[in-house]
Amino acid sequence: MSELSSKPLDFPALRSLRSSDRECPRHHVKMVYLPGHEPFCMVCTRENIDLKNQAIADEAKSRFDRYHTVGVMRRDSIIDDDDVKPATFDNYEPNSEEAIINLKLARNIAKDYLSPKAKYNTILTGLPGRGKSHLALAMLKAVNQHSQVPMSCLFVSVNKLMRLIRSSFDYPDSKYTEANMIELCVNADLLVLDDLGSEASFKQDTSEASEFVQRVLFGILDDRNRTIITTNLKSEQLAKIYNPKLLSRMYKGINGHIIKFTEETPDKREEVSF
Repeated sequence: MSELSSKPLDFPALRSLRSSDRECPRHHVKMVYLPGHEPFCMVCTRENIDLKNQAIADEAKSRFDRYHTVGVMRRDSIIDDDDVKPATFDNYEPNSEEAIINLKLARNIAKDYLSPKAKYNTILTGLPGRGKSHLALAMLKAVNQHSQVPMSCLFVSVNKLMRLIRSSFDYPDSKYTEANMIELCVNADLLVLDDLGSEASFKQDTSEASEFVQRVLFGILDDRNRTIITTNLKSEQLAKIYNPKLLSRMYKGINGHIIKFTEETPDKREEVSF
């Protein structure tokens, strides 16, 4: 042992400590004091220091947990349409009886997803412009804000996801590689795949989704059972686009968890007047 490390710690304050006749009522040990100051218990002091250190450690862990749970949606979501970003249940404006019913159903499903034990997929289907993406993002935000057990919620536009992955083909160091994006989506506690089946995801010479698209989607959905999917297509149309194995992953537990829009609900984008 070196000369420096063999020496006991020697602080002026420690050398000034004096024993007191008073006893700590909690620990029943003799208290000490510094000249001109009230006596204190060394054990109580150590406990207070430990509590402060634990509070610092707990806050650091809380920040780490928030970063990997509630922070995921804001930081890692891939949204193609900026207009949908403010979407909440409160600012969804139903314009038909069907939309009122679907808003209630979306709220109920979101409430169910607050429990990690709710393991099923949800599909929002129907004509464009009815508010499917709005409701899907509102469901995510509700779970993100109200879940007692912090959850990572992620909103991903399928079209933009595929474009980002393709853009990484010549850049292996890109964060948007196929492996990275699949891992990001797989790890989310609750995931929205928005606008599934859009023509932008298909090869130009066929109506069937490309092998690349199907591979990515299968990699995401294979081990998932808490995914919200929005699509403009009906089940028979999806069956022409995706292979049966992929469809079976999409349809996990969706019975009773289908939110469908029809012609009864007007296209919100057609309501703009000039």
